[in-house]
This record gives sequence, structure tokens and C-alpha cells, in this order.
Amino acid sequence: MDFKQLESFVVAVDEGSFSNAAERLQLSQSMVTIHIRNLESELGARLLNRTTRSMELSPAGRTFYAYARQMLKLNRDSIFALSRASQEVKAVNIISTPYIVRYYLTDRIIQFKRQYPDVSFNFITCAHSEISGRLQSEGAEFAFCTMKLMNSDYAVKHIDMANLVVITPNAPRFRKLGTVSFPNALFGEEQLITRSSTSTLQQEFLRWSKLNIPDIKLKVAAGVDDTETIMRLVAAGVGISVISEVPVREAVSEGKLLSFPIEGTMPYHLYFVYKKKYLSAEQTAFRNFVLENVPTGVREASEE
Repeated sequence: MDFKQLESFVVAVDEGSFSNAAERLQLSQSMVTIHIRNLESELGARLLNRTTRSMELSPAGRTFYAYARQMLKLNRDSIFALSRASQEVKAVNIISTPYIVRYYLTDRIIQFKRQYPDVSFNFITCAHSEISGRLQSEGAEFAFCTMKLMNSDYAVKHIDMANLVVITPNAPRFRKLGTVSFPNALFGEEQLITRSSTSTLQQEFLRWSKLNIPDIKLKVAAGVDDTETIMRLVAAGVGISVISEVPVREAVSEGKLLSFPIEGTMPYHLYFVYKKKYLSAEQTAFRNFVLENVPTGVREASEE
């Protein structure tokens, strides 16, 4: 047997179908089938009971699946260990979304590079729903995401949080509101610029809307995924929007936008995911830098 056969088997079980496994492994479905059939032939046992509509582990498959995962993990760990022993690794590989890279990581990287100018960074950006799979397939040392990931090879630390705010044009009718929370009734009067995807932020705003303004019909002016575009549209007077407080701080301080708190929304959380083993000296330094610079309030909340 070889590791391609083991990986095809494990991924087929994890994904629940040969077609999904083929897509994740970037192989043809027929190749995944061949790998698993050859593996069953070598073992002299049927691992999967398959029909045209379903697939389930056989008794032998349930026993072998746990060992197959262990063998794949040992293979990955040995490759990482050998690479660290044979060369000095100075690259820091991070998987995250473009939003988090831009608004949460840029300042951290600038600060870290001042202390370690020779360290290079490789950012692997993807949708939030893809982060866990990319960690598994690419073995990057680090990830930043908005929810806890379950992977025994990685540790997860809560490192930041931000509240949702309403942003408006810097216009007289909004300036007269002062610093109070944004009035709920205004959501029915103002055009709203929202996200067109089911982002974490969007889901929280929808949850809040159902609880706090169930009878108000929102007037959606545009659905946009890009944060910078949303802020430009709001500044131009196209509408208001609900967004994390982090990316709007500079625009608010420059007077381009106004920002108002919303009562009852859940904070936006950021988690740092890092590999438990086989970090180089540079990667260890970056891990320690991130963990040592967690805001005090977040650190105290995490330790409770």
C-alpha cells in the first residue's frame, strides 16, 4: 500500500463520497476509486460498502480507518521533522481570509518585522469555510479565523475581539445623534448596504435583527462583500451599514465616516491557530509574539 491509497480512503470517509474526496484531493473520481480498490485488494478485505446512493464503513473499514489516519499523521510529522532538521526555515506560513489579513494582521506583521527583519511571510488566503481544509491539506504553521477549529495537531487561542457598529455618512442628521447607540427605528428609514455573502458578521446582524427589529423592513441599497467598497459607498451617502469597528477606525478619526454602537450584538472574535510541534526558531518567535501581545481585556476574558 502507499500513502495515496491511504489518503483517498480516509478523505472518502471524511467527505462521505468519492466525488467529494476527488474534489478535495484534486483527483478524478475514477482515480480515487482505483486507489481504494487497490488498497482493499492488498489488505484482502472490503473497507467500504458502496451502493449508487450511499457509502458506509464495513466492520474491517472501521478498524482500519483509525490506523490509516495515524499512518498519514506520522507521515506528515516525519516530513515536517526532516525538513526542519535539514534546513533553516525562516518563512512563516499563515492561512486566513483576506479581510483578517488586511485589518487584523498587517499591523502585527509590521511590528514583528521590526524585531525580526529576516523573517519572510507567506499568506494563503481563502474563504473562512475553507481554512480548516487548507490547514489539513497544506500543513501551514498558523491560521487566523473567527471560530475555534478542531484539529489535534493545532492549538487555538482567543486573541482579539471587536464589536459591531453602524457606520453612516458624516452628515448633520447623523452628527446630531452624538455618541448614543444607533436608534433601531432608523433601520427602517435609511438605505442599508449589506454583505452579499453569509459572512460571520452578516449572520450576527441577521440574528440581531430578528430579535430587535422584527417588524422593520430593511431597505437594502446594495449587497457588497468588499469592506473598502462598503465604506466608500457609505461615505458617499449611498446608505448606512453594519460592520466591525476595526476597519472603520481610521476613516472615523479622519472624519470620513461616523460610527455608532449597536446594543445587543455579539462581539466579533478572532482566534489564533498554531501548530503544536515542529516550529522553527523564527516560527516559534512569531507564535510567542502573537500570544504575548494579546490585548489585556481579551486575555483576562479568555482565562476566566
